[in-house]
Amino acid sequence: MRPALSALLSLALVGCTVGPDYAPPKATISDTWLEPAAPGSLDPRWWASFGDAQLVALVERALASSPDLREAEARLAEARAGRDAARGGALPQAEAKGSATHTVLSENGQLPIGNLPGFARSFPLYDLGFDANWEIDFWGRNRRQVEVADARVDAAQWGQRDVMVMLLAELARNYVELRRAQADLAAADERLAALTELARLTRLRFAAGEADRIAAEDAEGQRAAASAAKARIEAEAASAAYAIAVLVGEAPEALVPGLRQPAPIPAPPETIANGVRSELLERRPDVRRAERELAAATADIGVATADLFPRFSLIGSVGQQARSVSDLASGDSTRLAIGPGFSWPVFSGGRIRAQIRGADARAQGAAARYDKAVVTALSDSESAANRFAQASLAARDAADAAARADRAYALAEMRTTRGEADRLTLMNARITRVQARQQLADANGARATAAIALFKALGGGWQQTP
Repeated sequence: MRPALSALLSLALVGCTVGPDYAPPKATISDTWLEPAAPGSLDPRWWASFGDAQLVALVERALASSPDLREAEARLAEARAGRDAARGGALPQAEAKGSATHTVLSENGQLPIGNLPGFARSFPLYDLGFDANWEIDFWGRNRRQVEVADARVDAAQWGQRDVMVMLLAELARNYVELRRAQADLAAADERLAALTELARLTRLRFAAGEADRIAAEDAEGQRAAASAAKARIEAEAASAAYAIAVLVGEAPEALVPGLRQPAPIPAPPETIANGVRSELLERRPDVRRAERELAAATADIGVATADLFPRFSLIGSVGQQARSVSDLASGDSTRLAIGPGFSWPVFSGGRIRAQIRGADARAQGAAARYDKAVVTALSDSESAANRFAQASLAARDAADAAARADRAYALAEMRTTRGEADRLTLMNARITRVQARQQLADANGARATAAIALFKALGGGWQQTP
């Protein structure tokens, strides 16, 4: 027995670890952005830079009660439990056992019970003791399993951070959509009022023979179209408010009434610091998660490869066994078994090697997903930077157009007051001003949405949260 135990302990000390050793992939990217980029570090609490207290409050409520975030946290807790189970599996296992049975042997069976003097056919048997087992991790199977579990915990943590980034961006986007719809609704009310007055004046001119029927019908049609557009905008505002309630994880009646009070469209900062381009992959949770999933898939190859080799273990059992409860404490009732054991799948019909090929294929797939995540991160950030730059230009042009429309309306109003222009001219100038203001609101909303998309693409939002 001693030589066998010594041999197993020696195997444990000099054991190797089969399967490929993981090395994180190195993606070489340039530090120079292709699109316009502002210098400086990325703001981790970017939603506060919009200067909207209600948006900040909604973010805090979402971080505390969002179902999506709680689900991601549960997946992280599950992965941590799996890691603890993998680590525990590498330690010696002990199990307490006990039984109380009554056995009746067959007289016509293999043993001639009736011919054995003093051997009762029927007897009770009581057994109480401990069984222990320790698998010697000679080929590194358990170490690879722990490596897999560690990587999956990291992947789950980055997955939770990815959910957080998407949650914050989606919440802010819906909030901007709500405020943009409310601004459009105010403009739609004014436009409907102007078109209603224009239709009334056109009807009067038609009745007086100063306008044809086509002009009267056209004015009435524009009024009806404006009324329909107002209903659509109201539906968009309500949809955005209810979407916010879902993201925050609260009942609509707790949020929607307060959100329906009109408020300005939140204004993003004039410039957004993109940070160092080469650090993007370190910030993006989806890229980090993909890298950890690749690490887990690589370690899985080692787990599958270890099945090709014999598995050595130490087995022990100690306890008390007797036919009577009163004899259990007797030293003569002690039973003991200890020794080495091994198992080796000599023939498995190619199953093990097929599992190794499957693990290798999964690792290749994980590598492809990582490469895609890297390319997607770079493309997303460059595209988002371009959209923000273009949206900022469009917002400035829309602001200039709205200012010119305001001046034109003021001039038309002054000329109407002096009797130099009729009310039709004034109403047309008013409609033009309303349209310019609505375009400005849409441009400001688009700029805010583009800023949110840029913050999301740069991987901001999870750094300041637990």
